[in-house]
Amino acid sequence: MKITTNNLEKDPDLEGSYKIVLSFNEDAIVFRLSPDDATLNETLALANNVASNFKAYKQLAIEAITRDFLDNYNDNWADEDEGYPQLTKEAFISKLTITTINFTSTDLIDVFFNEDGMFGYHTLIAQSFDGETFEDTTMFG
Repeated sequence: MKITTNNLEKDPDLEGSYKIVLSFNEDAIVFRLSPDDATLNETLALANNVASNFKAYKQLAIEAITRDFLDNYNDNWADEDEGYPQLTKEAFISKLTITTINFTSTDLIDVFFNEDGMFGYHTLIAQSFDGETFEDTTMFG
């Protein structure tokens, strides 16, 4: 589905922003667009590029989260007695679900992941500052 100004709705939670829910297989993901210093059409171009290449962008974001958080989980958060065993890479990835992707200006992408309780139900975020690569990640909440 191509995102256009006609199928976006104003986001009541963030002034000057728009959103749409897109489905990829069984995943419903909120795309939130905040033009900031760009035009809405420029931010739409970035969002449509990600939507058209969703599988590749999803893989890049998952790789960044796995790179930065798998060892952290196994070393600091895993607790067999509480039902949180150490995880293989594959098991870790299986617990990640994209909930929202934020697009700001022409090249900032934040991919928000539900982490299925591995980190106390915090949100894991993969960040791209160039619209292509995910070199930074963070935990929020």
